[in-house]
Amino acid sequence: MERYLKLFTFLPIDQINLLMAQQRKDESKRLAQHILAKEMVELAHGAESAKIAEDQHKDAFSHGTSTFSLGALRNSMASIKAAKAPDPEQPNKSEQAEVADKESPGLSTNAQESGTMSALSKQKIVTLPKTLLQPGSFSRILCAAGLASSRSEAHRLIACKGAYVVIPNSGSPETPTALQWTNIEAGASVDPSHYLVDWDALVLRSGKSKIQICRIVTEEQFEAEGLTCYGWEEYKAKRERAESEARIKTE
Repeated sequence: MERYLKLFTFLPIDQINLLMAQQRKDESKRLAQHILAKEMVELAHGAESAKIAEDQHKDAFSHGTSTFSLGALRNSMASIKAAKAPDPEQPNKSEQAEVADKESPGLSTNAQESGTMSALSKQKIVTLPKTLLQPGSFSRILCAAGLASSRSEAHRLIACKGAYVVIPNSGSPETPTALQWTNIEAGASVDPSHYLVDWDALVLRSGKSKIQICRIVTEEQFEAEGLTCYGWEEYKAKRERAESEARIKTE
């Protein structure tokens, strides 16, 4: 963190040294990470956005890295739902924004909502269809969330105990909003839908800090928004083949 602060911020060296001394006293507070997030966002987007990013980062890690903040998750989900809600006074505004997003070079259909979670924000939430959440499908979901580049890599990540998911309603009586992480287990019976938080969010992690929130919607909503993800077309093709074979057998 000290190297990153020196490379990516204009903070005086003395201030960085003082900050790192405070960081070493209790690394779970992530003081240096909070400052780095704030300084980098301020350089790119201004002071107001930096303040929001700093608050989100502190909220996300307010209980340490061993848990995940339910409040931060709900704030992020509420933000993206509000952003996607149509404006009745300006009916064409969202349509124009959608066209602009699709025409942006170098961005995939779901890229506007993907990425790792250095600070929670609506731009970094991946949307996935609920029908993809089948028993034994965690390897596909890790790929769709951008946490693995292939199914084989996802399988290795799971086998090595490097893939995690947040457990719903797992906070203690003292800190009910500090949700616990658990290792994703291998096996065809492991059902991702059992880990949905508030029925519409799946929170995944690769390694120590690469976090991804997945917004889960119906298949109809997913396709109505013009989205796609890793394995989606393959899944639909396989389902269609199975339905076709079933019809042939009944006939």
